[in-house]
Amino acid sequence: MNRRDMVLSAATVLGAGPAFGSDNGRVTAAPDRVMTHVRMRAHPDGRPCYTWYRGSFYAQRAGERTLALLHVDGAGTSRTQREADGSWSYRLKEAGWFCDLDSHQVLNEWRNPFIDKLVRPGHYNSKLQLHFAADGTVTPATATLPPGLEWQGSLSVPVVVGNDVWSAEELLVRIPGPPGGSPRVQTSLATLHANARDLQKPLNAWVPATLAYQTLGSWLPWMEMGDAKGVISWRLAGRKCATLAELPVPLRERIQREHPEVFE
Repeated sequence: MNRRDMVLSAATVLGAGPAFGSDNGRVTAAPDRVMTHVRMRAHPDGRPCYTWYRGSFYAQRAGERTLALLHVDGAGTSRTQREADGSWSYRLKEAGWFCDLDSHQVLNEWRNPFIDKLVRPGHYNSKLQLHFAADGTVTPATATLPPGLEWQGSLSVPVVVGNDVWSAEELLVRIPGPPGGSPRVQTSLATLHANARDLQKPLNAWVPATLAYQTLGSWLPWMEMGDAKGVISWRLAGRKCATLAELPVPLRERIQREHPEVFE
């Protein structure tokens, strides 16, 4: 892809046409990064969409090898809304569970091999609200950040190879630690993949997409690692769905039973 191919079309930036220009199926202009990401992440018209994912939770104590510790199973509901200034708000509600690596059964107790101690995995039911600015900057949807919290976020320029398109959302968060303690740091990279032909359809057309998500960060509090030096990593893969019926039945039923607000 040369520099000319990376120029955004005026119609795309204004939201007047598809996110891609095309000539007999060939991509002729790179997409607007924000519109493309919104279409891959959710629906630009505000309809809910659903993403389910699974993967593994890894950790490494400084100087030792990385260990796969737990399976992760989760799903969420996403919505977007266009703001008056042309930026976008993105809302995600999700729930997930830490499970046995082999059986994938949910664990309410787990022996942390680094400290040989039973701990309670921190299953989650969380909300995330982000703001996608026109220049690709990603910020929390809040007027002010909590004292001491540092945040960096951005959307990548989409990468186009043939009919494959990737868009990445990268975040870095630094959370202050207790007095005299170290801050908690987490970087995350959510990479979405779609077909250019789907992105050449009208803006409100459904765009199928898959997700790869990876983080690198500090120990989670429930691991009870104390002052030990090391890092954890989530490595997940998933799929965007138009209806709840497309989610795996056991996962969908668990969320409906334990956290029904995720799908509301």
